[in-house]
Amino acid sequence: MPPGLMGTDTSASGGGASPGRSADVGATARRRALVAAALVAVLAGVGWGVSASRDGGGPAGVDDAAPSAVATASATPSATATATGAPPQPAPTTMPDGSTIPSPSPGAPSTPGQGRTVPVGSVRTQAPVDLDGTGDFGTGLTVRLAGVRGVQGVARAPGEVAGPALEVTVRATNGSDAPIALDGVVGYLSYGGDRTPATDFGQGSAPLQGELAAGASATGTYVFAVPEDQRDDVRVEISYTGEAPTVAFEGAVD
Repeated sequence: MPPGLMGTDTSASGGGASPGRSADVGATARRRALVAAALVAVLAGVGWGVSASRDGGGPAGVDDAAPSAVATASATPSATATATGAPPQPAPTTMPDGSTIPSPSPGAPSTPGQGRTVPVGSVRTQAPVDLDGTGDFGTGLTVRLAGVRGVQGVARAPGEVAGPALEVTVRATNGSDAPIALDGVVGYLSYGGDRTPATDFGQGSAPLQGELAAGASATGTYVFAVPEDQRDDVRVEISYTGEAPTVAFEGAVD
């Protein structure tokens, strides 16, 4: 082929657009268009969200919670008002057994007290008799010491100290024509010139108690802590009611 024709063909081939390059250019343009469209869509969505936030006043969760809080706050005063405004319950008019409560109640005094101090009367103690004598209360009841002997005291209760003791047996006789209650009988023992009170023991004691029939007799036992070297001057006192005097027995115990 002549050189002139070859040069013409080469320039024509190098200067024209090939089909492959045209296809690449078209694909690139389409991709750019899709990216641009997606970007526009994203921006549009963001703008709509901002606008909705400004118009709506906050997220839905906050809007939903606010009415509940307001409702709760407004309900609280109502509940308080109902509780404080409840009328007082009337006083009961019947007893548990269904009977009517009297008015005024029998437990209430008809007139109020004066607030005065009432002196307490002292119980008189009779002059002591010998340990083998008889004490007379002047009410038909008489007592005597049926026995006084040394024993060993056994401590069982708080405050008790085991040691030498005296067991005193008291015999009571009802010389009246009516029963006499002995539940209030109290025994007391002291010793020495300064009248030291003796501690009583529960263990071994069997006090007078119950009701003593007319003409009947009964015995009771009382145990007191008394040192062995303090038994030359022993006094036993017996009382059973605040209306009768206290009887006393005095002497030495061997």
